[in-house]
Amino acid sequence: MSLTARLATHFSGLEDLLNVLDAAAGDGDHGTTMLRGLRAAAADADADAEHQVTAFRAAAGGASGSLFAQVLAALLKLEAGAAPGPELDLAAQRIAQIGQAKAGDRTMLDALIPAARADSLTAALVAAEAGAAATALMPARKGRARYVEGAGLGHIDAGAQSVVEMLRVLMQSDTQ
Repeated sequence: MSLTARLATHFSGLEDLLNVLDAAAGDGDHGTTMLRGLRAAAADADADAEHQVTAFRAAAGGASGSLFAQVLAALLKLEAGAAPGPELDLAAQRIAQIGQAKAGDRTMLDALIPAARADSLTAALVAAEAGAAATALMPARKGRARYVEGAGLGHIDAGAQSVVEMLRVLMQSDTQ
């Protein structure tokens, strides 16, 4: 089964959880958006990585589509044997530029940047998990969440959790 198909299957079980996390600080559709994009990428799984990423971006739409397309592109390269650090770092740099965000802003970068500093996929997942958990203690400084009362405090950022889950699926396929 392709990576995008495994991601779509995994995220079908996470849709509601990610929507609930997103509702605490946003519009509550992050899980649905991710699943829509991943299903489109999986439907294009016979195409090269670039086409899968394009299918994801188009189906997910909006900011999430553009931002998570960077993560998906990195994961597809990792699946093909690239080292995790440089690929995840490049994705983080692009996301930071597109979203004008940085570590500590309570975004997906709070999981992705620590993962990019790791020297193995296992260490990347552990670092991403810790980074995502830390977002529960951060007030949002970017996106819709900064306008919500409480700025998402007490809840893990949905985007950061999605980074964790994407790495988890990649790691599971790496060990099988």
